[in-house]
Amino acid sequence: MKAKWLPLAAGIALAAGSVAASAVDFHGYFRSGIQVSGRGGDVFCGGDGTAGHKVGRLGDECDTYAEIALGQELYNKANRQFNIYTRMAYGTSQSDDGHDTQWNDWQAAGSSGNGNAGPWDGGRIAIREFWGNYVTDDYTLWAGKRFYQRKDIHIWDIYTLSTAGYGVGIENINVGVGNMNFAVMKNSTEASASDIYNDTTYRNSYNFDLRWNGIGLGSFGSLDAAVIYGIPMVSKYQEKHATGTFNEDSGVLLTLDHALSVDSLMNHFIVQWGTNGFSDVGAFGPNGTNLYTSGKHIYGVRLVDWGTYDIADFTIGYGLFWGYINHGKHSDGSWSRPNDGWEYSITVRPSYKWTEYTRTTLEAGYSQKKTDHGRWGWFQKNPNHDPDIYKVTLAQEVTPGKGFWQRPAIRFYASYQGGDQFESKVGLKKLGNHNFQWSLGSQIEAWW
Repeated sequence: MKAKWLPLAAGIALAAGSVAASAVDFHGYFRSGIQVSGRGGDVFCGGDGTAGHKVGRLGDECDTYAEIALGQELYNKANRQFNIYTRMAYGTSQSDDGHDTQWNDWQAAGSSGNGNAGPWDGGRIAIREFWGNYVTDDYTLWAGKRFYQRKDIHIWDIYTLSTAGYGVGIENINVGVGNMNFAVMKNSTEASASDIYNDTTYRNSYNFDLRWNGIGLGSFGSLDAAVIYGIPMVSKYQEKHATGTFNEDSGVLLTLDHALSVDSLMNHFIVQWGTNGFSDVGAFGPNGTNLYTSGKHIYGVRLVDWGTYDIADFTIGYGLFWGYINHGKHSDGSWSRPNDGWEYSITVRPSYKWTEYTRTTLEAGYSQKKTDHGRWGWFQKNPNHDPDIYKVTLAQEVTPGKGFWQRPAIRFYASYQGGDQFESKVGLKKLGNHNFQWSLGSQIEAWW
């Protein structure tokens, strides 16, 4: 028996050796910290990793989150490559949902995976990417589950283009001025019944994603343009019996992203317009390309300006957002979708580098949106007041080198947060009948 296994073992060793000939690409990100409320009880965050942090993420992250990304070149010959990529993610629940158990030294998801299995629960593990590509000098062909050319704004932890999931595409086609990219991405909601054809809450849709990236504008920077067409795929039963919030209408998302880099200034100005299931571009947060929503006969528009400026020992990051959702003749003038409403956010994060390894950072943010009297009026002292949220965080950081993007960073911070939107998120009882809180905390953040 041993003699028969020798050729097989030799073949496996040879294959393993050929794969190991190229180094594995190892990338990752993580954040983790501890917080304490100035009034006791839990610390509540106004934002999270799903909806974003509209008044800035510094001092407003109540979770532990990590990603480990691995890539491997499997073949390289005659200017042809085959590569594979994977990404695993781990995260605890946000502490303001009552299920955060970060104090444990081991965290394993229970039967539901959402914090219902006792003191050893609280962790979530996911395979976020499993994809591969075929690379030539003229184009790249890819397939699998991936983050597809996402565009993030770090200071808010949101993506202006957040296309992710299962798909296939061709990218990096040189057209002389920039490059063309085309992909088909699938996304869906979970069915509440075993029959996905007749279930009226399950929505399956496909996004046809066309992008023209890197359009050179000379001294005026560069431009990325994207057109995404979303098509919900519904059965006849769903189309006939679904409620009004079930969307069988297609939608379009248009994006222009202008990038300018001059000396120590990096700036992006973004314009987005989306219809129906893409109308969420008119509200703060991910724009909906990751999940086609339920908007019908509706459009949204978004203007964003964000960037960083580094000079000597001083650096600043900033973000300005304005969005508007319009439901046309069906609107009643309130915020709750799919009705009319506007929203804006302003966040700045200046820092000063004292030494090679220490810096002081201040982050301040303010956001407001149009009043929906039916939704917001129940808790507001003045129901005619447009609900807002604000935050100020002061942090002392230990980090190597200079610049906004320098990591890792170990932080010690004090934060004050309040406003009507903050109050509505956590409830007056949890805040001791006040609409604000102050907290102290420490956090480490790193990427590589």
